[in-house]
Amino acid sequence: MGNRKMARLATEIDAGMVLPERSERCRLENISRTGCRLQLGGPPRVGATVLIRVERIEAMGIVAWVRGNRCGVKFPEPLAIRELERIRWIVEHANAHEQNSLAHATAVWR
Repeated sequence: MGNRKMARLATEIDAGMVLPERSERCRLENISRTGCRLQLGGPPRVGATVLIRVERIEAMGIVAWVRGNRCGVKFPEPLAIRELERIRWIVEHANAHEQNSLAHATAVWR
């Protein structure tokens, strides 16, 4: 686990990253209550404050490292257990989640 204090959940799900100057879609590769790893087109600089969004879950963080098109984000405040459990559900029930999302989007247009 290197210098990690908490086990990480492997995710590989779509997310978003917001910086003061831009927003960018990204891939959430893994997450714990204290941080996450993202894959994205243009990683921010080390030390940048970012907002990570996965559906309605949002977490503020600070970029701890950047390697190529990946970066690690540390959360100053631990992610709530219920939020991490929601992300776990999305990962473990990907097909059901996709169907729920499509049904919700369709219902909005009716």
